Parts: sequence; C-alpha cells; structure tokens
Amino acid sequence: MITRRSLPVQLLLWAALLSSFPSITIAARASSLKPSNHTSNHAVIVSSSRFWFNYRHAINALAIYDLIRSQGDGIPDENIVLMLADDMITNPRNPLKNEMHYDTAKHTSLVDTATMQIDYRGDDVTVDNLRRVLLGKGEHGKRVLQTDANSNVLVYWTGHGGDSFFKFQDVEEITSTDIARLFQDMEFQQLLFLADTCQAFTLGNAIDTVPGVYMLGSSLKGENSYAHHSDSDLGLSVIERYTFQFIEFLKHVGANAMRTVSIQQAMVDHFDYQQQRAHVGVKRTEGTKPLSQVLLSDFFGNAAGGGGSTQKSTAGSVELLDKPSTNNATDWSAWKAMSA
Repeated sequence: MITRRSLPVQLLLWAALLSSFPSITIAARASSLKPSNHTSNHAVIVSSSRFWFNYRHAINALAIYDLIRSQGDGIPDENIVLMLADDMITNPRNPLKNEMHYDTAKHTSLVDTATMQIDYRGDDVTVDNLRRVLLGKGEHGKRVLQTDANSNVLVYWTGHGGDSFFKFQDVEEITSTDIARLFQDMEFQQLLFLADTCQAFTLGNAIDTVPGVYMLGSSLKGENSYAHHSDSDLGLSVIERYTFQFIEFLKHVGANAMRTVSIQQAMVDHFDYQQQRAHVGVKRTEGTKPLSQVLLSDFFGNAAGGGGSTQKSTAGSVELLDKPSTNNATDWSAWKAMSA
C-alpha cells in the first residue's frame, strides 16, 4: 500500500500513469462494435471494508457509482444497488464533511447528498444481504435487483480479499464457490464481474460453468491490488491503482467513450504491470464474445437495444500483460474526434 508521499513523488506517479495510456485509433473499430441486444442495465456496487484507513475502498465504489450515473444515458438509479460498509462521508476524521475526493486538489467530490442513495450501509453490508440483492429477494423495503433474461448486470466489488475469498468487514467472507452458485441462480442475459482487491481474479475460479459471465480481476493469485496515491490532508491512501487508471482513461477519451470503446481497450489493454504491480485477469464463459467486441455501454450505460451479436464461445482465459497492448496504436486525436 502506498502511504504518504511528497508532492514531487505524487506528480511522478501521475506522469507515469498518463504515459502508460496507449494511443488507439477508434474510427475503424467503432464502426464494427455493436451494442448488445439486452433491454435493461443493472449494477451492484460493493465496498465491504469498514474503518477510516479503508477510505480508498469507499472511493473506489463511489467512483464507479458516479461513472454509471453521470453518463448522458447512465443506468437509472432504481437499477443500482450501492453497498458501503462504512460511512466515510460523515466520519469524524474526515476534514471535508459530506465530501469525498481522490484528486488531491479536491476539485470534485464524489458525494452528491441531494441525489445519491446508499442502499446498504454499516452492519447491513453482509454476505446474506448481498445474496438477497443478487437474487432479488429483499425484505423490509430494501432495494434488490429486479432483472430478467434480457438484463445486463455489472457487479463491482472492492475491499480485502485473498485466494478465492472476499472479506466483509473482517467478520465474514464469501468464497469463489459461493459466488458461482449465486451467479448460477441469478437471472440475466450477461454479467460483468469486476473485482478490485488482492488476488481478485481468484474470485472467479468457479464460474466457468455459469453461462454469460465476464470476469475481470485487478490482480492474479499471489498478487496484491495497490493504492495509487495518498492525500496528506487525510493521511491515507485514497484510491486503488486499477480503478483510478480506468476512470482516468475514460476522462482522456472523452464523452463518447461508452458507445465507442470496448471493454478490452478501456479495462485491459493499457494496464501496464510496471505501473499496476499486478496483472489483469480476464475470463469469459459460454455465451459471451471477446471483450474486444463488447462496448463499455453494454454494462456501464443504459440499454441501447438491438444490434447484439449472438456469437458463442466456451473460452476461459487469463491475459498476462507485462506491457500494455499497442495492437491498435496511433494517436489520441482519433479518440477525441469521435467524442466531439
């Protein structure tokens, strides 16, 4: 974990990040990328860590929450379930009440108290409640997924994990076998399981027999998921490297990224081991197509409908990226032109 660093060191980290982004021509690819034929999008976003020193995990979750809501065609609030194990927003140690930031300049808070809704917090963030959410079996008016066979689902988890398990508040855990059983019992067309935690990819060890699932893990077995930078005012690390680089990539691409960029391009190709200190794990199960053919909007935006491919595959593979892929490399101007 990265702790406090001087400003020059932080600037070097940011410079290394920006230089790691590939230059990718999008014009030719965009014409061949077609949205899925799903009819609705849903998301479950989980930060399972309690205590102030785990601030970065809450930021990870809020950054993804903000991303899927802030798009012009973002996922409707009623289709998003947000689970935060601790309330960092009003924590007595937080010098900026009702605000949370990962940019050290603190220009933009990820907290919008007027519109955001935390559906489960504190002691309500449990394995049992997660199970109820995913299976659509809520109680006492709590929000759960309301999906059908035409729904695409994004499941994003951040917190502490290990080989084939993910911890909830250091009290309980869910295993890769439990995860596979849950996914098997869910109703969806396709599901993207995105985990940013130590040994993240091992959480998908048992999903191979569940059709329609993509798995992305920020680290492989035996690898850690590291923080990107710290904030001297807060005295702790504020966001993980994987989630940070994904968000920053989209900022550089521009407003049209969701409907012009593939998941492979945005979430795999430009993640350099030297910057991440971990490899990105990629797996897909029967009934899915290569991530290079899957638009970000299929999981991070609202359903466009129509045009989806019916290509099926039984592939299940791990991609080890010691160096960022530059298969599509030219320059950034093409991205920005498509986003204008």
